[in-house]
Amino acid sequence: MSMIKYLPRTLFLLALFCTISSPLQATHNRAGEIIVRRVFDDCSLPGPEGLTIEATIITYTKASSIPADRDTLVICWGDGFCESVARSNGAGNPPQGELLENDTKRNFYIATHTFPSRGTYKITMTDPNRNGGILNVNFPNSDQIRFHLETTYTFLNPQFQGCNNSPVLLQPPVDIGCVGKVFTHNPNAFDEDNDSLTYEFITPLQDIGTPVTNYEPVTMIGPGIGNQIAINPQTGEITWDAPQRRGEYNIAILIREFRNGQEIGSIVRDMQILIEECENLPPEIEVPFDEICVVAGDVLEFDVIATAPLSESDQLVRLTALGGPFEVAASPATFTPDTDAFEEDPVVKTFRWETPCEAISAQYYQVVFKATDNFFGDTTGLATLKTVRIKVVGPPPEDVQATSEASVVQVSWERPYACEVTENDYFRGFTVWRREGSLDLPIDTCSPGLDGSGYTKLFNAPIMDEEDGRYVYFDENVERGRTYCYRILAEFALSTPTGSTTYNAVESLPSEEVCVQLNRDIPLITHVNVLSTDGANGEIEVCWSKPLAEDLDTLQNPGPYVYEVFRATGLSPAPTDFISTGAIFTSPTFAGANDTCFTDVGLNTAGSAYSYRVAFYVNNEVEPLGETNPASSVFLSIAPTDNANALSWSENVPWNNSEYTVFRQNEAGTFDSLTTVTAQMYRDTGLVNGEEYCYYIRSSGSYGVVGLPSPLLNNSQEACGVPVDNVAPCPPELAVENDCGENISCEDENSLLNTLTWTNPMDICPETDDVVGYRVYYAPFEGEPFQQIAEIADARLNNLEDKPAFGIAGCYAVTAIDTFLNESAFSNIVCVDNCPSYILPNAFTPNGDGQNDIFRPMSSCFIERVEFTVFNRWGQTVFNTTDPQLNWDGKNLTGSNLAEGTYFYKCRYFERRVDGIIPGPEILSGYIELIKGER
Repeated sequence: MSMIKYLPRTLFLLALFCTISSPLQATHNRAGEIIVRRVFDDCSLPGPEGLTIEATIITYTKASSIPADRDTLVICWGDGFCESVARSNGAGNPPQGELLENDTKRNFYIATHTFPSRGTYKITMTDPNRNGGILNVNFPNSDQIRFHLETTYTFLNPQFQGCNNSPVLLQPPVDIGCVGKVFTHNPNAFDEDNDSLTYEFITPLQDIGTPVTNYEPVTMIGPGIGNQIAINPQTGEITWDAPQRRGEYNIAILIREFRNGQEIGSIVRDMQILIEECENLPPEIEVPFDEICVVAGDVLEFDVIATAPLSESDQLVRLTALGGPFEVAASPATFTPDTDAFEEDPVVKTFRWETPCEAISAQYYQVVFKATDNFFGDTTGLATLKTVRIKVVGPPPEDVQATSEASVVQVSWERPYACEVTENDYFRGFTVWRREGSLDLPIDTCSPGLDGSGYTKLFNAPIMDEEDGRYVYFDENVERGRTYCYRILAEFALSTPTGSTTYNAVESLPSEEVCVQLNRDIPLITHVNVLSTDGANGEIEVCWSKPLAEDLDTLQNPGPYVYEVFRATGLSPAPTDFISTGAIFTSPTFAGANDTCFTDVGLNTAGSAYSYRVAFYVNNEVEPLGETNPASSVFLSIAPTDNANALSWSENVPWNNSEYTVFRQNEAGTFDSLTTVTAQMYRDTGLVNGEEYCYYIRSSGSYGVVGLPSPLLNNSQEACGVPVDNVAPCPPELAVENDCGENISCEDENSLLNTLTWTNPMDICPETDDVVGYRVYYAPFEGEPFQQIAEIADARLNNLEDKPAFGIAGCYAVTAIDTFLNESAFSNIVCVDNCPSYILPNAFTPNGDGQNDIFRPMSSCFIERVEFTVFNRWGQTVFNTTDPQLNWDGKNLTGSNLAEGTYFYKCRYFERRVDGIIPGPEILSGYIELIKGER
């Protein structure tokens, strides 16, 4: 009898299998971020050079966790490609990282990558383990939670937007504090491109778009009014007042990067805070100010003093500084003496910065001074951080002069300018600003430029024209008799590689004001006043003032003196559009050529504004001595809306209108004054929909010239509007939930649902009172266009269950509909993700018995495709497929049955996520037992 006992046909698989999230059960990552810089200075280079960047993964790990130390990490570039990158810092071969205080090691993993095209990419790193014992992360098993970093980087259009580097974070993200004591920290971000940055807290991540499991805000560990944390969105300063329990905490900071108001990138920094039970008080730092503005070229120098508290005189103190002024290429700051040791207090060091012109910026530089005591030993202790913000502004142009001749003003200023020689042509030139009449403008060193000051910028492109050793500008758009005042600004900006476009421009402090008055030797229009409103028989009164005799020189320009009135339709007609009205007024003497008015008739004042010019002739000449600048009537427009009329009006006149009075017709047919405003708009509210309301506007202005009438009052035409409900409701507020975090099976169709709930805008928005239904929109991927998937005709129904065509990933938005079918804007957009899973067995029995004959995944959820390859023991490929189901029947590539034995596989899988098809966070590999057995 045979002693062989055959196994049952059903194979009991070993418990060893590969999954997406198998932790190493080792304690490891404390903190980190990913920073990005371009490899080539010229980002406009064609081909790969213009699409190549360098990314540095910076991690701070638990130094004593030697078994979990990583000499390589996997970086995923966001374009479907991932790769391993070796650690590059520290002693040893391979490098072992850099040991810091508090059982912490700093590690750099640097890699370069060339992208296929311009766009925005999310660069990520996911490691299996955080360090253990973090109080607010899946406590007490935080080491089983993944550590995920991501940075979003945009390849800008180099011809119009310039080049891009991510910010760098200068302050290490592992810091220490005490229970019951205020903790402060600043990530100290520096952006060499002068982009603006904002800061906000987010939940730490364990994967792309996936917050860590069982995370609690630090304020929930001993919650109460004495446990609050906040971050300054402009400076990044973190204040935690105050920790309540000893232990380790993790927070995450999202730092967004903006250029010209457009977000171009972001960094997620994961940070760890070590809180100890200690009666120790932190050191104290004394600086002369928290914020200062300094003119480029000046030297900023001040002492920083660090001391231990009076009650702890036996402690030593270390004083250090980090910040943008130390990072600039031209004339970096110093902090001396340059020591890093603990010293007897007080420790006094000097910050000194010879501010270069290249440091001029609209953004503040930050310097974070850190004083650390030696309470915990010779290497570390409690620390106090003090942030000083420094803005470097451009110096004002000097010695501005102005002269006038005929109808031209020449403005000139000193050459050379103090900051005209800069690296990379950072200085771009000058702009000229003008106003009528002098203005005593107080100069604020921290607020350069002239926007909103009452001066008008005369041109956009900076100039550097020269004449007779001075910079010069000729202003030809002036009118006789007026007083013009000028100020000059210098402009600085980074430029695109070709130099064709600038970005992140910043203006200098304004120059001193210079004023000049022009001769008034031609008439000036004072009134273009609508007398009656009609589509064909409207009337407008046009008035003007005569020239000044002393400016005209009547001996050189004798009579007769003639005025001729010209008219054109519209607010800003072309000079060739003006035609004579036939109105001509003649006087043989200058004394008889007085201020004159003319009524123009037969006009469509209801439908159009009209513009006028007056030509002035002397000595029977055919060509006029001069013409007035055009002046138009005030034209009123009305946009009816819900229970209101929105009025707006325009005019183009050579004087300055300072205020406008709004008149509305009453039931008796006369007009009442409603209000006086300075803006050219007014909203008349509280009206009845369906009723007609009529209005006109009276402008009030002045030339600001002595001898001319003031104020100048001119009426618009009359216009009417009927209010109607065309205002959309406020948008709902949307929330989306699913069971993705509950270990659902993708084969369970009942679980693959997204549950949408939203608020009725009538409950949250006082001005919305007539919602009757909703529309629901969906997009399968983030950034794709939305499509309507449902319409709900009952305002009381505010939830919906949706089953997308594939998985549960996608983005949703909801709108509200009112009784007039006005549709609101989108609600907040909520994107939810799939929860991919891909688990492979380690054995199968392709012996034809119908049981376990095919090698398939044990679980395959939300996997788009794979790159699965099987090798024999000699490294030869015996099978490959891209089908996630694998369906390997134990045959080789030629269809022949393979021998029983052990085979090795590698499998890269691609997950279907809300932001597209992306590679899984790791490449699966392992052994497969191919077992034949006997029938």
